[in-house]
Amino acid sequence: MTENLSMKELLEQQEQEFNSVKVGQTITGKITKIAHDDITLELNYGFDGVISIKELNLPKGKYANEVYNVGDEITAVITKVYHKDGVIHLSKLKLDEKSDFADLEKAYQEHRIITVNVEKNIERGVFATYKTQTLFIPISQLDTKFVTDTKAYVGHNLEVYIKEMDPKKNRLVATHRDVLQERLDKEREERRVRIQEEKEAARIKAKAEKEARIAKVKAEKEELFNSLEVGQRRDGKVTKLMSYGAFVDIGGIEGLLHINNLSWERVESVEDMLQEGQEVQVYVLDIDAEHKKFALALKDINNDPWELVKQDVELDDIITGTIVRTIEKGAFVKVREGVEAFLPISELSEERVTRVTNVVNVGDEVNVMVIEFKPRNRRMVVSIKEATREPEEDISEFLETEDSLGTLGELFKEKFKGLEK
Repeated sequence: MTENLSMKELLEQQEQEFNSVKVGQTITGKITKIAHDDITLELNYGFDGVISIKELNLPKGKYANEVYNVGDEITAVITKVYHKDGVIHLSKLKLDEKSDFADLEKAYQEHRIITVNVEKNIERGVFATYKTQTLFIPISQLDTKFVTDTKAYVGHNLEVYIKEMDPKKNRLVATHRDVLQERLDKEREERRVRIQEEKEAARIKAKAEKEARIAKVKAEKEELFNSLEVGQRRDGKVTKLMSYGAFVDIGGIEGLLHINNLSWERVESVEDMLQEGQEVQVYVLDIDAEHKKFALALKDINNDPWELVKQDVELDDIITGTIVRTIEKGAFVKVREGVEAFLPISELSEERVTRVTNVVNVGDEVNVMVIEFKPRNRRMVVSIKEATREPEEDISEFLETEDSLGTLGELFKEKFKGLEK
């Protein structure tokens, strides 16, 4: 009784498992039989799986018993389930098609070359296979040259890129031309490089006797660079002018002379002060030992005019300068070389000034008072108004006399004292 019940439970469990099998599932089984038309698999559910020869995806010209043996495992996708017979039909072909299509997708995304075999031709191109997948190669994509006969490609393996891929339309388009063009370009580049290398080798050979001198020059440059110190004065020659400065050769090595370091005064254009080939005396301003670069200055960095002017000028001093430029809000006064002061429009006159050039113009010499002086910040503000202001009269003496006499009432009170009687 118990034995019959256990068998029943076993059958029910087996039936439940069989009912859970769905079309489209992937399953693995072990080969138990290889026949002419199909092979039989033992599945985990206790039922048999069958794969027909056409769904086995055998290599061309091969039989099942030449590829597989009893006991081999095969993974396939379920295509049909026969509950009455307890048989599950499988397809390795469909699983392989899915896997092969995924390979093509990856090759398409990675722009990777794959090899295909041309099986059929038409006037407009050829059909080629990649494992289980068929691709179309248009006639225009067969070669870099003009193709008139597509039949010549049948039976040949071609390396291609996938050019177009549309799973919904089952459209796979490949190109052999792009592969050929890519290789032609590579060969041309390699040939160009080879020719260049041959020319370079010839040049090196022709100049072999100069190598010792070149090495010596290089060592001298290294020695010269290592001898540089900030603040040094060096003789040099201008080799190239740029909008932002100039390059100066100081004996085999070049340093940058920035436009801001040409003069302590304002410089509008490098060409205003330098020419290529001009010999100059420059100061070493900065050294970058790591990158073997250095900066130069044409202005005397050891005599900063702002450091010098603070020795002679103090706040409230009246000094003489020349108007060098005017702007809407004021004018700039050259106090001495490299030192410009700002003259605000409000400091031009006691009266209201609407236009700077109504009072001063470029070239005018003016006397101004220093009303703000910050040499560390290179800032000086001056005033014509304060420089020309009349000094206030000192009336303190009169104020003291008035205090000693008292008020007018008190003064006349004594005069009329007798009249009151």
